[in-house]
Amino acid sequence: MSLRPRVSPSVRRPSVLWRATAAWIALVLSACSPGADASSTSSQAARGLAASSAGVCQAIEALPDVTAAERVFTNVAHEALHGLAADPRLSRSVSARVLEAMQKVEADFSGSTAASALGDDLAELQISTDVALGALGEEVPVCAE
Repeated sequence: MSLRPRVSPSVRRPSVLWRATAAWIALVLSACSPGADASSTSSQAARGLAASSAGVCQAIEALPDVTAAERVFTNVAHEALHGLAADPRLSRSVSARVLEAMQKVEADFSGSTAASALGDDLAELQISTDVALGALGEEVPVCAE
């Protein structure tokens, strides 16, 4: 004889439906809960966009050391430039101009282009980047000369 009271299996364990409902409620509540402040998220995005211009400036400043310029371009500007060009607020022509100028610079780094030609292509990329930032209403960082 067992001393445990007889309880139906559905009372001992939550049903699959109950677990699915609880998971759905948890998901909805987590999506609606206040996460990161929207203003901090937009300021982080603006800093990311500004990094595109600042990184190109730093690459220009690193010349005539092509290796240093490439390192700065890759580490600071590259991803930010892709993010800038992909911004849905930009027109296709402005995005294309950034990507085309970026492609020239990348080709310069992969070839044996002279520092002066690389400098010209980086300057063109800087202009394209600043035009894109201006089109988005973002502050355009000043590039030291």
